[in-house]
This record gives sequence, C-alpha cells and structure tokens, in this order.
Amino acid sequence: MKTEKASPRSMTVIGKICGGHGLEGELRIQPLTDFPERFIEMELFRVFRPDGTEWGVLHPIRFRFLEGKGLILAKTGEINDRTAADLLKGTLIKVTQDERVSLPDGYYWIDDLIGMEVRDGATGESLGVVEEVLQTGSNDCYMVRTPEGKLKALPAIREVVQEVDLESKTVIVALMEGLWE
Repeated sequence: MKTEKASPRSMTVIGKICGGHGLEGELRIQPLTDFPERFIEMELFRVFRPDGTEWGVLHPIRFRFLEGKGLILAKTGEINDRTAADLLKGTLIKVTQDERVSLPDGYYWIDDLIGMEVRDGATGESLGVVEEVLQTGSNDCYMVRTPEGKLKALPAIREVVQEVDLESKTVIVALMEGLWE
C-alpha cells in the first residue's frame, strides 16, 4: 500500500476514534462508512486531529467488531495501553481517493458531488452548485446554492436526478412541479 502524502482536504473520512478499550490499548472506532468491513483489509490508518492536522500513521494488527454497538476494536502496533489509546479520542481516520471502496453504478462519493454544477435537463439552465449533501435516511438531499445565493434542496431520487457526470462535474435534473419554487 502506498504511503504518499495527500492533502487532508482531498481525503475521505472513514472512521472516528472514540477512545480506548481494555488495558492493551485497543482503539474503539466508529465507522463512518457504508463499508465497515474495509477496516479488516487495511494495512495502515492515517490519523488526523479534528482541526485537520495530521496526527500520524498507525499499523493495525487485529480487529474485532463490538456487536450491537456499531463499533470496531482495533489493536495497533504503536498503541500499547489504555492511556495512549484514550489520547486519540476524537481523531479521524482518513483514506486517499485511491484507497476508497469502488462504488456500484449510480452511487457517488459525497465529496465528489460537492461543487458540481446542477442543470435543468429540460432547459439546460444552470440552477446552481451542490454545496452540501444531507443524508436523511430515506434518500439523500442535494443542497444547491443558486446563482441568486439561495440554498435550495433537491431530493436525490431517480425521478429528479437524471444524470451525474463526474468528468464534466455536472448533475442534470428534472424539476418536478413546485419543487424549485
């Protein structure tokens, strides 16, 4: 696995360290990914403080899942006691874009959608830029900053989102009646 330096802004957060577990310094990790099983394959963790500065790299040597709590326990070669593990509470585990899990067709990384131009499929008119993606549970919602500076919501459903073109950084949508007023 490569260990090249990447800008923290170009990296994707996949987990948050919640502190230590046990006397050997296992780390309690809250997965912030739809693919928590990916941790088992990881050879290293790039760890960042909440302010975005890099803390360092850890090398996991074993994992186990805390059933019912949605947490992963990871033992690393560098952390050997509870006190050291607790010092990492609140830090984030990030991966480079090359290390992200490949998504099925029709699924996109949120950070790839941010900044994309939204266009009306019927008129070609620019409706604005995706500023944020809200995960509501039933479907995501694209928050679009209009040219007038207003923030409007578009549900990320098949009836509305017609096409996402990552290369041209464009989202083509079909506006349902009353949706954009």
